[in-house]
Amino acid sequence: MRIAVAGATGFLGGHLADHLGAKGVSMVPIGRTEDAATLAQNLAGCDALINCAGEKSGIGSAAEDANVALPERLFLAAAAAGVPAFVHVSSVAALTSATHPGETVSDDYRGQPTTPYGISKRRGDDRLSDLAPSHPATRLAILRPPILIGADAGGPFAMLRAAARRGLPLPIGGTNNRRSIVHVDNFAAALLAAAEAGLAGTYIVTDSAPLSTAEFHARISRALGRKPRLFSIGGAGRGFLRRLLGQRGDSLFGDAAFSGERFAKDCPLDWPVPAVSLIERAVAP
Repeated sequence: MRIAVAGATGFLGGHLADHLGAKGVSMVPIGRTEDAATLAQNLAGCDALINCAGEKSGIGSAAEDANVALPERLFLAAAAAGVPAFVHVSSVAALTSATHPGETVSDDYRGQPTTPYGISKRRGDDRLSDLAPSHPATRLAILRPPILIGADAGGPFAMLRAAARRGLPLPIGGTNNRRSIVHVDNFAAALLAAAEAGLAGTYIVTDSAPLSTAEFHARISRALGRKPRLFSIGGAGRGFLRRLLGQRGDSLFGDAAFSGERFAKDCPLDWPVPAVSLIERAVAP
């Protein structure tokens, strides 16, 4: 099998490249600025194109190019080259970045994204979905992960891991929120499985049940051989600190729970990293 990958040098793309290599799949890296002739040449004979490229801020022309224009250009090039499968990496932020307590968002969610990044990714997703019916020979799969974790991950996971390594006490005791995660190696496996199956449609991908931030941090701490150091500041205190910290406060105290059951049903696979050891593998040096 021969798979083209855009964004192969990024965090997710690097893990996907490793996974493809381990599976004996030939990978063709695709640059963001390739001209039409080079792109057509690189896509010739490929069984799929997986787009891992993106821009995290969601703001400005760079985001418009990476999250909207580039996916469109890649999909049309894949269709013109006769590539049978196009797999696009989106984000649950294209649906929403926050859920209500006790709510689990699934693929049939009808709300709108609430952050610049989510809005930008949704624009790209919608553009691809509009194009797909005119190019039925290239099956389009859009996969939406929640927070990606891994030994080299950044974002909220890196923040909690750094605090645990330093033994810093955190004011998240008693936090009962629910946040979904997926290990980056499991998501890489999902991308390959979707390409191999010629999956079509838009899917949330999760590999485990949501965790509270307190549970998440406690597991990270234990995996590092440390005792979790958590204390409670009560509901009012948590609300104040959440507002004070802005986006980081939302990551610590807010809910973002998603269901990947539909993907698991339509594209079943054995996760490389089992749910029982997700955190432990993600904090490994």
